[in-house]
Amino acid sequence: MSRRVKEIKKQVNNRPVMVLHAASLGEFEHTKPFLLEFKKIKPDYFILVLFFSPSGFENVKHFPSVDAYLYSPHECFFSIWRFFRQLKPSLWIIAKYDVWPNQLWLARWFKVPIFLINATLHHGSKRLFWFTKPFYRAVYNKFNLILTISELDRQNFCQLVSNDRLVVIGDTKYDQVIYRKEESRKKELIPAKLVETHWIFVAGSTWPEDHVHLLPALKILHKKYEQLLSIVCPHEPTAEHLAEIEAYLQDEKSIRLSQINSISNEKFIIVDQMGLLANLYSVGKLAYIGGSFKQNIHNVLEAAVYQIPVIFGPVNQVLLEAQILKSNMGGWEVRNSQEIQNIIEKFIKNDIFRRECGQKAYRVVEENRGATQKTIHKIIEYLNIRN
Repeated sequence: MSRRVKEIKKQVNNRPVMVLHAASLGEFEHTKPFLLEFKKIKPDYFILVLFFSPSGFENVKHFPSVDAYLYSPHECFFSIWRFFRQLKPSLWIIAKYDVWPNQLWLARWFKVPIFLINATLHHGSKRLFWFTKPFYRAVYNKFNLILTISELDRQNFCQLVSNDRLVVIGDTKYDQVIYRKEESRKKELIPAKLVETHWIFVAGSTWPEDHVHLLPALKILHKKYEQLLSIVCPHEPTAEHLAEIEAYLQDEKSIRLSQINSISNEKFIIVDQMGLLANLYSVGKLAYIGGSFKQNIHNVLEAAVYQIPVIFGPVNQVLLEAQILKSNMGGWEVRNSQEIQNIIEKFIKNDIFRRECGQKAYRVVEENRGATQKTIHKIIEYLNIRN
């Protein structure tokens, strides 16, 4: 770590340094539009991205707006203190929720402005329990500004910090899915002939808990509808998860995506690579979003931006955009295998209804775009006032 920091220090060459801390790939993906626009407006800044997990670290390498990237220094006072002393950051941004106390305390010590963007705080969060509140008040009050994704999040944060530190901005996630939509169309993963001749259902970011409900429903539907082609993309395409899906489908015709050139009447495509899901949604008629029978639902907007309805399981309450999609008939909650079968069959039989729901899903994305520019404007406005 210390050797890499010294190398980065040479690259910085007295330029102002903006540090973005992201927990993992998801948080980094949502900040891509922010980084692109910030670099355009402030090209003199050296942008350094810190990651906690390997998923983000391994996927940042070719993103043009990032000048350097590192694993976050261990949550050790002296490690982070040494990091600040060596790189002398001018601006510190934390994405979403991965707040490390020593980062905040030392940012204040070194008088570095620090912002929380895409901030969200569920009313049932442990941070709001009576016995944890005093600690989190001390932590979150170190932020110069907290930019929340909704008014409800602002109200929840009011329990921890004063209102003058809070601004409702929105979520750059909406801008990111629009940006990624354009990028994903540059390559073809599923042969055009298959897309033209099949009714494609895409199940994205799935876990074994999803498969228990989803795959039995799909097996029944495949017997009824010859044109149905299902793409199953596990959240983690490890050998274990791929084998688990194939065990469920052992009596079905399935193929891995990496072998797609040799497809012959297969009914299931199993995605065995990472980073392809956004492109796969683009060929779908309907999408299922995984994690929704497990701990928490994954990104529903990645599918909605392609003007297709999305369905998901019952574990979706903490995701604001899932609630917005449900209330606008762009998203549909299912609680068991039978409900999954019923809703997919409804969309297969009624394409007009499917298209209408897809348009409503897309409208949610369109109506909530623009948080990137607002975020940058608010940060620069604060820095200008401060200077």
